[in-house]
Amino acid sequence: MKKSLIALTLAALPVAAMADVTLYGTIKAGVETYRTVKHTDGKVTEVKTGSEIADFGSKIGFKGQEDLGNGLKAIWQLEQNASIAGTDSGWGNKQSFIGLKGGFGTVRAGNLNSILKSTGDNVNAWESGSTKDTGIENVLQVSKIGAPEHRYASVRYDSPEFAGFSGSVQYAPKGNSGANGESYHVGLNYQNSGFFAQYAGLFQRHGEGTKATVGEPVEKLQVHRLVGGYDNDALYASVAVQQQDAKLAAAPNSHNSQTEVAATVAYRFGNVTPRVSYAHGFKGTVAKADGDNRYDQVVVGAEYDFSKRTSALVSAGWLQEGKGAGKTVSTASTVGLRHKF
Repeated sequence: MKKSLIALTLAALPVAAMADVTLYGTIKAGVETYRTVKHTDGKVTEVKTGSEIADFGSKIGFKGQEDLGNGLKAIWQLEQNASIAGTDSGWGNKQSFIGLKGGFGTVRAGNLNSILKSTGDNVNAWESGSTKDTGIENVLQVSKIGAPEHRYASVRYDSPEFAGFSGSVQYAPKGNSGANGESYHVGLNYQNSGFFAQYAGLFQRHGEGTKATVGEPVEKLQVHRLVGGYDNDALYASVAVQQQDAKLAAAPNSHNSQTEVAATVAYRFGNVTPRVSYAHGFKGTVAKADGDNRYDQVVVGAEYDFSKRTSALVSAGWLQEGKGAGKTVSTASTVGLRHKF
């Protein structure tokens, strides 16, 4: 009897030690098809078609907290990609951090979503694969406006909410950011009775590779995004406006700039949630004389919830980049499944 009690006690010790640790994740994937038609001087010069089994950004993570007393808690999270296609490796390659949380707000350090990226769920509500060779994610997701969104090795402070308002500041050193450059981030949020508004600003120095710069190094980059909308149990609607301007390092007097807008409406009918999004990129200045950063995009689709954790996804997208004789038109569709745990 005593041996049984001792064995039971020892078996329970690991459970007690792990009591404040939460295992979570999402597995999501599907079948995608695409077609891209490129025009040059008004003639079709290239056609690409294909299909693939694609992972939609599956992930697995561990998070936890410890009560330090007097309302102060230590918090941590370790999250990583977990592609069912077997293409991911490494730990902590998604949002991972350690920090403190209390009445003063939350301070975290680690691989953190930028404040701009934190507003992304209200700009892009779609899921698809992210194969760079095909560009499917740019057709099935409202992702062109999200090009400046990044995750940085940084330190971030999020304030508590006061009368519906909250704010955030974030700093990413050059030594950690590499090609992204040293950056400063600021955000302001408001929510009340289902209505919400968000502002996110990015100020970056000596970066490269952003969409606005057509891959050219920049001396300074500014991105400003304003999102507003309404979200209750059934109806969701949002509108986002973004403006970005890059001062090129190679040509001090040259700027790349663009203004973009995106809107999404969704309504839940029982287990089905149909959704439609529209995005538009206005013509702005570009580094190359033949560049044209205008675009129009429409994405339609729906989700069907089998349960609170498992959903079926279906969507189709149309994207036109450029205008007139030099336009590129892409279409894509996907059917997938998502499970959260």
